[in-house]
Formats: sequence, structure tokens, C-alpha cells
Amino acid sequence: MTPRLPVLLLLSTALTLTACKDTASSFFDWLTGGKSETEVSRALENEKLDPLAPYPYKTVSGDYLAGRFAQSNFDWGQAYDYMADIIPSDPLNLDLKKRTMVLAMGAGHSDQAFQLARDVLQNGDTGSLPRLFLMLQTFKSGKYAEVMAAMEAVPKDGISEFINPLIRAWAKAGLGQADTTGLDGNVVHLYHAILIADYLKDKGTLTKLAARNYTQLSLSPRSLERIADIFARNQMNEVAQNLYTYIRNTDPASAKSITAKAALMEKGTPPALAAEEIIQSPVDGLSRALFDMASVLYADYQDSARLFSQMAIYLDAGNNDARILLGHMAARYDRFGEAISYYEQINAGTDRDLQIKIQRQIAELMEKDGRPADAVAVLRRLVKETGDLETQIQLGDLWRRDGKFDDALKEYDRAFAMLNNNVPQEYWHLIYARGMTNERLKNWDQAEADLKAALAYEPDHPYILNYLGYRWADQGIKRDKAAEMIGRAVRLRPDDGYIVDSLGWVYFRMHKYKEAAATLEDAVELLPYDPTINDHLGDAYWRVGRKTEARFQWRRASSFSKEQEEIDAISLKIQNGLPPLSADKPVPASDKAQAQAGTPPPAADTQQQ
Repeated sequence: MTPRLPVLLLLSTALTLTACKDTASSFFDWLTGGKSETEVSRALENEKLDPLAPYPYKTVSGDYLAGRFAQSNFDWGQAYDYMADIIPSDPLNLDLKKRTMVLAMGAGHSDQAFQLARDVLQNGDTGSLPRLFLMLQTFKSGKYAEVMAAMEAVPKDGISEFINPLIRAWAKAGLGQADTTGLDGNVVHLYHAILIADYLKDKGTLTKLAARNYTQLSLSPRSLERIADIFARNQMNEVAQNLYTYIRNTDPASAKSITAKAALMEKGTPPALAAEEIIQSPVDGLSRALFDMASVLYADYQDSARLFSQMAIYLDAGNNDARILLGHMAARYDRFGEAISYYEQINAGTDRDLQIKIQRQIAELMEKDGRPADAVAVLRRLVKETGDLETQIQLGDLWRRDGKFDDALKEYDRAFAMLNNNVPQEYWHLIYARGMTNERLKNWDQAEADLKAALAYEPDHPYILNYLGYRWADQGIKRDKAAEMIGRAVRLRPDDGYIVDSLGWVYFRMHKYKEAAATLEDAVELLPYDPTINDHLGDAYWRVGRKTEARFQWRRASSFSKEQEEIDAISLKIQNGLPPLSADKPVPASDKAQAQAGTPPPAADTQQQ
């Protein structure tokens, strides 16, 4: 499977899942402690501490609290280990076993989850989740009739009402029946109805489904494209062409590929679907359905999303999308090692583009994990093996973020060489990045040339306008032009405190102190804890005679700063104020101010998915 994360996250926008989300919320509360008081109190009541035991003393309550803490930090493997250790001390506690069962599945320990599911059911549990787990085991074995029978015992709740129709429909598909009558309540159900009909080559069902107006369902262009591809593959040309036309008119980014597909259809050749885009079996189909469920829950209920992602992987070990989603969630909690492990488990097969994307993502995670040398090794090997330009640019970005500008410049120059120094529009950010690097190396002539070249590509880009204008103003040159450029950047990004600060600082350097103070007040309101902006406002207040307020701002700046050199410089101003106006000299912006003023926009080299 290829990464479909951007495809199916869109489905959540059009779902009528109020009941499902309410239940997900209740499930989330239970999972994170809403129903935990029973086991906590029972564990504490039964626990006897030995006052003479050496530290650390392993206790039931300690394991429980450690497990809760591990889960709250997204370390489900550790959380499962702690909870599993508690069970022998309270073997009749169903709440504890259910919690451990969920943690086992969420940690990828499916065998342990199934064992606990059987245990809690044998001891009288009436919930839907252990039954769902065991149904998945039966489904994976291909015993679809048994799955249908087992569903009769599943109690109805929000989650089962959403997922059961999908299990039932894919189980019937396994029995050769295209029964999609229960799949019309929301977009995910409807989407899988199309997949099932396509899998079974049921033209009758597809014809009925083609009558729906999919452009009214808030689907993303990519999801609409996949639906159109299925209709095209089944010779339902008018429906497919209408969808292609709608996509082309509403999503310029897709216009080129969509036009090519439409042209093929006009010649009587339907666009071919990649093998990984076609459902191979009912197990594959249900795995995708569980992943879709995870995508729906991802934004608000990450514990539940994790659970359904692991269930999807249990059914189909090749579900790359689920591993990518798990990697995203782990990285969000700064669990970069775990995120890397998910990406390393992805089998990209012969898909060169996917191989490159995965390796670049691993390198980015290594960098975030404080392992820049490992990240560089991955990227250099990838460039050597593939000659990928985006990877080469990423090498430069890595060194630039690490403050090693000489190394960054070498990597950017190599990227330019790969393009024969003829940079197309789509790589304007490469010119911008090299310009920033040259500026930090004080290669001002080359920096100015690069920044002006980047601006020629993107004349209304606020970050380029801000960066170049700020540098001009800070050097005391072209201040009128700098003020005009940064003013335009502010109009484009009025809520960006760093850009507003740049405009205020330009006014200050132009001796327009009242305008500077007013503008810098706006910047401080947007970023109240930034030391450089508070420092700038203090300078402006001093020049307009508000000296008490100036010292107050400088004290704030000093308290927020982590740079001793900056703190020392501010302390001198607190003691002595600014020099007389006649002696006013350009004040170099701090490294932090330069970095923030020149923060590059999201570009192709940073978009991994």
C-alpha cells in the first residue's frame, strides 16, 4: 500500500460521526482513567509496604501509576508491561484486564490482547471491544461465516455501530456477496461500498453508487480522484469524466495528472490503478477500513486512533498508511525513536518514490532526536544511491538549522550543480535558503543576489520580503525600500509577530521612533515572551522619552533571554540607557532575531507526506 494519509484524513470532514465520537470520548476516558478508581483503590487497600525494604520498592500502586504515566506519554509498550505485572496480584479485576487488553493491542502485542479478550469474556464481560478483537482474529483466518455469527452477540454502541457494518460488508464480500445496504450512513461507509463493489466486480451495485453526487460530500480532490478512477476502470466513463472535470476546476495542483487521465479516457483507455490501490482481499479491505477509522479519530482521540491503527496492521502487515499514522503520533509526543521504528518497518517494495520519502522522514526524525550525524549519513547514502535533489536540499537545510553554515552552503551549492545552476520555479526555496546561509556567513553580495533572485520568483512572499528588507535596514541601506517591502509583508501576514517586529525595527533605524514604538507594541502583543522584540520595544520607548517603560521592557527581555551575551548587553542598557542620539549607531540584530526574521516557509523539502 502507498501512503494514503492525506487521502483519508479528509474523510473525517464529511462524516456524520457524532455518536461514534461521543463513544470514542467515553472510550478515551475509560482508557485514560475515567473508570480506574476501582482497581486503584483495590490495589492500594491490599498493598502492604515493607518499611525495611531497600529503595526502589516495587509496588502494585507504583506499577499502576507508572503505567498510567507511560500511557499518557504515548509509551504504550511500557504501559502494557506495568499493567500486565499488576494482574497476578488481582486476577479477578476485569477493569484492569480490559485496560491491559487495550494496551496490549495498542502496543502491537495482538496475541496477548486476544488472550486477555477471551479471559474477560469468560469472566462475564459484556462489552463490544473484546468481541471486536476476537472477530478480527477470526476474520484474518478467512472464517467469514463465523464472523457473521459472532456479530450477533456484539452489543450496540457508537463504535460497534460504526465499525460493524464495515466488518459485516467485508465478511459478506469474502462470501462472494456484494451487500452494501448498511453502508450509506457516512462517507467512510460509502467509500467502502464502492471498494467492495469494485472488488467483486459488481457492476450493478457500482451503477447504483454512481448515481450519488460525490462533489457534495466534502471529499478531498485525491479521494474524488480515486473514486473516479474506480468508475473509469469499470467503464462508467460519464461519471468518471464529470468527477475529473470537477477536480480539475477546483484543485489546480491536480490539473496536470487529471488532464492526462481524462485524455486517456477520451481515447478509450481507462487510467490504470496501481496494484497497491486495488483491494486484494476482504482482509485487505477491512484493514483499510480500520485505518480509515483511525484517521477519523486521529485529530481528537489519539489513543483510539493508535488502537485502530494497530488493529489494521494486525490484519495486514503491509498497511503502510497505518504505520505512517503511528509514526506521526509518536513524533507528536517527541518519541522519535519509536516513530523511526514504525517507518523502518515499512516495506516500500519497488516504489522508489516511497523509498526516498521514508528515508528522508527517518533522517528528519533522527535530527529531531538529537542525532544529526546519523541523519546526515542517511541522507548522503540516499543521494549517492538515488541522486535525489530534494534529499540534497534537505542536507543543506539540516546543516543550516544546526548553525553549521559553511557545511550548509556546500550542500546547497551541490544542489545548484545538480540543476546545472538553472533553478526552476518549483525550487525557488533553494535560492532563498542559500541566500539566508550566505547572509549568515556575511557573504552579503551573494546573499543579496540570492534573496533578490528568490524574490523575483515569489514577489509577494512575506518571508522573502521580510528577510531581505530587514537585512537592508539593519545595514543602514535602502531603508525606504525596506520599509515598503516589510510593510507589504505585514499586510500579507498581520499576525506574524516577527514580521511586525521587523517593520518596527526598520522605523527605529529610520529614526521614526513614534511609529516604531506603536508597531513594536503590536509585535509584543503577538509575541509577548520574545526577548528580542521586548528589547526592541524598550529601545523605541527610550527614544520617545518613556524611560521607565523602556527599562521595564529591557528587564522583561533579559528575563526571557537564554543568551548570556544578550543579557549582558541589555543589563548595560538598564543601567545606562541608550547613548545620545547623535552617537546612535546601527545595532546588529541578535542571532535569534535573524533566525526568526528569516524563518523559511514550508517548502517541498520539508513536506514528507
